[in-house]
Amino acid sequence: MKLARRMLINRETGKPSRPQPVTLLLGPVGSGKTTALGAIRRDLGWGVVHAGFDFGQGDRASTIDVLTKLAYSLSGKWRNRPKPQFVRFTIALIAVQAELPGRNRDEDRELLKAIINGFHRIRWTPRMDELLGGLTEMMKVLGLVEPGHADMFRQALPLLIRNIRPRLGKALRSLADFPNAEGREPYDALVELNQLAHGNARDAEAVNEWLVAAFLGDVRENHRRMAKPEEKSPCSCDLTPQRRHWHNWVLLLDDVDHAGGTEFLADLIAARERYAVQHPNDHEAHDALLIIATSGRWHGDWGTAWLAPWKPASGAPPAVRPVAECEEASYEDWANAAGGALASPYYPVRLAPQPIGRIARLLDSGALTPKVALAHRATGGLPSAIEQIAAQLRVTDVREGVRDVLTTGPGDERDPCYRRLTELGLTEHLDDVGIDDFVTAAPFATAPWLIPDAAQSRIDQPHVGRILTELRTALWVTAKNSAVTTDDQAALHPWISANLVSALARRRDGPTYAGQFKALRDDPDTAQDPVRLAYCNLALGDLGEVVTFFEREFNRVPHAEWVARLELVLNAPDDLPPGREHAELYAELVNLDAEHSAGERSEIRNNVARLIAAGWLAADPFAVRGQDQHQVIANAFAALATTSHRPDVGALVSAKELARRGEFP
Repeated sequence: MKLARRMLINRETGKPSRPQPVTLLLGPVGSGKTTALGAIRRDLGWGVVHAGFDFGQGDRASTIDVLTKLAYSLSGKWRNRPKPQFVRFTIALIAVQAELPGRNRDEDRELLKAIINGFHRIRWTPRMDELLGGLTEMMKVLGLVEPGHADMFRQALPLLIRNIRPRLGKALRSLADFPNAEGREPYDALVELNQLAHGNARDAEAVNEWLVAAFLGDVRENHRRMAKPEEKSPCSCDLTPQRRHWHNWVLLLDDVDHAGGTEFLADLIAARERYAVQHPNDHEAHDALLIIATSGRWHGDWGTAWLAPWKPASGAPPAVRPVAECEEASYEDWANAAGGALASPYYPVRLAPQPIGRIARLLDSGALTPKVALAHRATGGLPSAIEQIAAQLRVTDVREGVRDVLTTGPGDERDPCYRRLTELGLTEHLDDVGIDDFVTAAPFATAPWLIPDAAQSRIDQPHVGRILTELRTALWVTAKNSAVTTDDQAALHPWISANLVSALARRRDGPTYAGQFKALRDDPDTAQDPVRLAYCNLALGDLGEVVTFFEREFNRVPHAEWVARLELVLNAPDDLPPGREHAELYAELVNLDAEHSAGERSEIRNNVARLIAAGWLAADPFAVRGQDQHQVIANAFAALATTSHRPDVGALVSAKELARRGEFP
């Protein structure tokens, strides 16, 4: 993965080490985050020292659980390098777990010395294994190791201790540099650490800080000892010309939005900052750990320096930067916070959706075929959604104009939308809200003016506020930074939006599609905004009212604004029968408007009616668009440009070209 390669350099010849960010790969459920980490791991291969941890597997992991697993993984054999040894961290673990009487400090120090020296013997005896088992149980009792990770801890500790035995004496001399040691000699400092874990004034946070500092100290020492200029390793670092350089070590952390993940990152960052303050003159004060983590949720700590993905860039304070796209992210972008932007230890980047070429390969089809275009639009490039529908699309004859390809599932499944929504884990963080509640809230969850967190409307509907907040936090909402009349627009991911509306339209029991959209239409804040009202009217099938509004506004507002309003309204959902094809529905909708306005009709109204009818049907993510539809929309824009009384017809011409390419709406 190119992002990891761009971030991989630790330093170049003659230059000091540089600080490393915590890079966060962001994306909703199913966006390919774990797959991306796997690709990075394979790309690093044997040429870069790396390890990983998955917070989404098993029970909650404490910081010490994670550090132990990482130290265990990093302590393996790496080609053309000596073996890493986590001396400080392992000795600190032994000290924390030791059972000392605590009555006399000198006696405690001698007993701790005997315990540590016991591991320095030439031969490893069964007695040592028994002792380590007891130490693991002690860590569980102290709450420093979570019960679900005790087996992993029990497995890792013997290897860590075996690795440090040859260097134990030398390592002890460096232990007084730990936090809270206060200049004591090494064994006295370790007794202090033990008392923080066992004594009357227990301080689990201080123990945690000590062990994190020990781990990072070992990383610095090992990197200095093991690193060589990367000339023969299989690296593709972006250096022109290629120069002697040193690589970072890489930690790949999956699902840090799960329990323990963000806490671990915060502990690591705090330890880095403490060390930099305590060693201002150390030109190698920055450890060589590049952390690449994945998250399916936004965390509040990241929002101090970075703009949440659903917040529009317009109006944001200059100190807050927008989240970078993965293809554009780089070390320089993170490190060079220009224009008064806040520096941050975090670097959130957004994973890109699957490109249309890759979707075509998955479907064994050409990139320009209707089925590939359908899969791309319906899924928004969400990898898990593409995988769900790929098998069905491979064996389906997808024709332009059909609308029911994705509203029926494989076999006898009548409506796959509920299943798809369930698989996205939407209710995992909402205790008393189910998928039915999400479906009921579909009109409100998909309304462009309600999705932003700056929305001011008061909606008298159960759970809507919590559902909208969850959709934002779970990264299903992105800002739409375009000039429109409805402020603070944001868009819900098309896969969720289409499945929510489709499920509501075909629901047999409970609140109906029409009832819920009428509730949205009748909300006072909606009724006061003519664009929002037009959106709701179109969702309810009242085409005549919508055509009347856009005919009236055509020569009254700038055409760029008119087109932007039109595009917002055309994206209103529908509950039209999916089994009926585009051509049949288009003719019916145009006739409905003719009946609505049966008197003398202007040329503008005729073209607006064609434009809205064709555009509304084409905007359905589950509909198969075709060139005939695109041409109808393009012709309507061209005709409107000739009848305009305004000087700014360029917006209509641009919309015509977009429509001809299938990009409007």
